[in-house]
Amino acid sequence: MEIFCGVMESLIGGLKIFATQNEILCVDFVEKGEEIEVRENTLIRECKRQLEEYFLGKREKFDLPLRILGSEFERAVYRELLKIPYGEVRTYAQVAQNINKPKAFRAVGNANGKNKIAILIPCHRVVAKGGMGGYNGGLDKKIKLLNLERK
Repeated sequence: MEIFCGVMESLIGGLKIFATQNEILCVDFVEKGEEIEVRENTLIRECKRQLEEYFLGKREKFDLPLRILGSEFERAVYRELLKIPYGEVRTYAQVAQNINKPKAFRAVGNANGKNKIAILIPCHRVVAKGGMGGYNGGLDKKIKLLNLERK
Protein backbone atom coordinates (compact mmCIF):
# COMPACT_ATOMS: atom_id res chain seq x y z
CA MET A 1 0.00 0.00 0.00
CA GLU A 2 1.44 3.34 -1.07
CA ILE A 3 1.35 6.09 1.59
CA PHE A 4 1.34 9.79 0.72
CA CYS A 5 2.09 12.72 3.02
CA GLY A 6 1.34 16.41 3.06
CA VAL A 7 2.12 19.22 5.47
CA MET A 8 0.31 22.49 6.06
CA GLU A 9 0.38 25.44 8.41
CA SER A 10 -2.77 26.27 10.29
CA LEU A 11 -4.24 28.37 13.07
CA ILE A 12 -2.97 25.74 15.53
CA GLY A 13 0.45 25.15 13.97
CA GLY A 14 1.82 22.62 11.53
CA LEU A 15 -0.29 19.65 10.52
CA LYS A 16 0.84 16.48 8.79
CA ILE A 17 -1.58 14.43 6.73
CA PHE A 18 -1.07 10.81 5.69
CA ALA A 19 -3.25 9.03 3.17
CA THR A 20 -3.45 6.12 0.78
CA GLN A 21 -4.75 6.68 -2.71
CA ASN A 22 -8.31 6.41 -1.37
CA GLU A 23 -8.43 7.18 2.38
CA ILE A 24 -7.10 9.62 4.95
CA LEU A 25 -5.11 7.69 7.54
CA CYS A 26 -3.87 10.42 9.84
CA VAL A 27 -4.02 14.14 10.58
CA ASP A 28 -1.57 14.96 13.34
CA PHE A 29 0.52 17.80 14.72
CA VAL A 30 4.02 18.42 13.40
CA GLU A 31 6.52 18.12 16.23
CA LYS A 32 9.15 20.82 16.62
CA GLY A 33 12.16 19.94 14.45
CA GLU A 34 10.37 17.03 12.79
CA GLU A 35 11.37 16.45 9.19
CA ILE A 36 8.67 15.08 6.93
CA GLU A 37 9.09 13.83 3.40
CA VAL A 38 6.24 15.45 1.49
CA ARG A 39 4.67 13.33 -1.23
CA GLU A 40 1.19 14.58 -1.97
CA ASN A 41 -1.60 13.05 -4.00
CA THR A 42 -5.03 14.36 -4.97
CA LEU A 43 -6.60 13.24 -1.68
CA ILE A 44 -3.95 15.01 0.42
CA ARG A 45 -4.47 18.21 -1.57
CA GLU A 46 -8.26 17.94 -1.12
CA CYS A 47 -7.82 17.36 2.62
CA LYS A 48 -5.59 20.44 2.87
CA ARG A 49 -8.17 22.50 0.92
CA GLN A 50 -10.99 21.42 3.25
CA LEU A 51 -8.88 22.07 6.35
CA GLU A 52 -7.99 25.56 5.04
CA GLU A 53 -11.71 26.28 4.54
CA TYR A 54 -12.39 25.03 8.08
CA PHE A 55 -9.73 27.30 9.58
CA LEU A 56 -11.18 30.25 7.63
CA GLY A 57 -14.60 29.51 9.13
CA LYS A 58 -16.04 28.54 5.73
CA ARG A 59 -16.47 24.79 6.35
CA GLU A 60 -18.31 23.02 9.15
CA LYS A 61 -18.26 19.44 7.81
CA PHE A 62 -15.57 17.46 6.07
CA ASP A 63 -16.28 15.31 3.06
CA LEU A 64 -13.29 12.98 3.00
CA PRO A 65 -12.93 9.19 3.09
CA LEU A 66 -11.37 8.15 6.41
CA ARG A 67 -9.76 4.89 7.45
CA ILE A 68 -10.76 4.70 11.08
CA LEU A 69 -8.40 2.38 12.92
CA GLY A 70 -8.43 1.10 16.49
CA SER A 71 -10.26 -1.41 18.62
CA GLU A 72 -13.98 -1.92 18.13
CA PHE A 73 -14.61 0.29 21.18
CA GLU A 74 -12.33 3.06 19.85
CA ARG A 75 -14.00 2.97 16.44
CA ALA A 76 -17.41 3.25 18.15
CA VAL A 77 -16.16 6.32 20.02
CA TYR A 78 -14.81 7.89 16.80
CA ARG A 79 -18.07 7.25 14.95
CA GLU A 80 -19.88 8.99 17.82
CA LEU A 81 -17.47 11.94 17.70
CA LEU A 82 -18.29 12.37 14.01
CA LYS A 83 -21.91 13.01 15.06
CA ILE A 84 -21.06 16.00 17.29
CA PRO A 85 -22.20 19.11 15.40
CA TYR A 86 -19.82 21.93 14.59
CA GLY A 87 -19.68 24.43 17.45
CA GLU A 88 -21.03 22.02 20.06
CA VAL A 89 -19.34 19.94 22.72
CA ARG A 90 -20.12 16.71 24.54
CA THR A 91 -18.67 15.35 27.76
CA TYR A 92 -16.79 12.07 27.93
CA ALA A 93 -19.75 10.73 29.93
CA GLN A 94 -22.24 11.78 27.21
CA VAL A 95 -20.19 10.02 24.54
CA ALA A 96 -20.00 6.91 26.74
CA GLN A 97 -23.78 7.02 27.23
CA ASN A 98 -24.38 7.46 23.49
CA ILE A 99 -22.37 4.32 22.65
CA ASN A 100 -24.24 2.34 25.33
CA LYS A 101 -21.23 2.11 27.64
CA PRO A 102 -22.32 4.58 30.37
CA LYS A 103 -19.54 3.68 32.81
CA ALA A 104 -16.78 3.85 30.20
CA PHE A 105 -16.22 7.62 30.26
CA ARG A 106 -12.53 7.17 31.19
CA ALA A 107 -12.10 4.73 28.31
CA VAL A 108 -13.73 7.32 26.04
CA GLY A 109 -11.05 9.77 27.20
CA ASN A 110 -8.35 7.21 26.43
CA ALA A 111 -9.81 6.56 22.97
CA ASN A 112 -9.90 10.31 22.35
CA GLY A 113 -6.21 10.46 23.18
CA LYS A 114 -5.48 7.77 20.59
CA ASN A 115 -7.39 9.49 17.77
CA LYS A 116 -5.07 9.56 14.75
CA ILE A 117 -7.30 11.80 12.60
CA ALA A 118 -7.36 15.08 14.53
CA ILE A 119 -9.90 17.75 13.58
CA LEU A 120 -11.60 15.53 10.97
CA ILE A 121 -12.67 13.24 13.83
CA PRO A 122 -13.42 16.09 16.23
CA CYS A 123 -12.06 14.85 19.55
CA HIS A 124 -11.52 18.53 20.43
CA ARG A 125 -15.33 18.74 20.87
CA VAL A 126 -15.23 16.39 23.87
CA VAL A 127 -14.70 17.97 27.27
CA ALA A 128 -14.56 16.81 30.86
CA LYS A 129 -17.63 17.26 33.05
CA GLY A 130 -15.90 19.94 35.10
CA GLY A 131 -13.67 21.57 32.49
CA MET A 132 -11.76 21.17 29.26
CA GLY A 133 -10.18 17.76 29.64
CA GLY A 134 -7.05 16.94 27.66
CA TYR A 135 -6.00 17.18 24.04
CA ASN A 136 -3.17 15.44 22.19
CA GLY A 137 -1.95 18.66 20.63
CA GLY A 138 -2.15 20.57 23.90
CA LEU A 139 -4.95 22.46 25.60
CA ASP A 140 -4.07 25.70 23.78
CA LYS A 141 -4.89 24.03 20.44
CA LYS A 142 -8.16 22.60 21.78
CA ILE A 143 -9.22 26.04 23.02
CA LYS A 144 -8.37 27.64 19.65
CA LEU A 145 -10.41 25.02 17.77
CA LEU A 146 -13.41 25.42 20.08
CA ASN A 147 -13.21 29.22 19.86
CA LEU A 148 -12.99 29.03 16.05
CA GLU A 149 -16.18 26.96 15.99
CA ARG A 150 -18.03 29.29 18.39
CA LYS A 151 -17.71 32.30 16.08
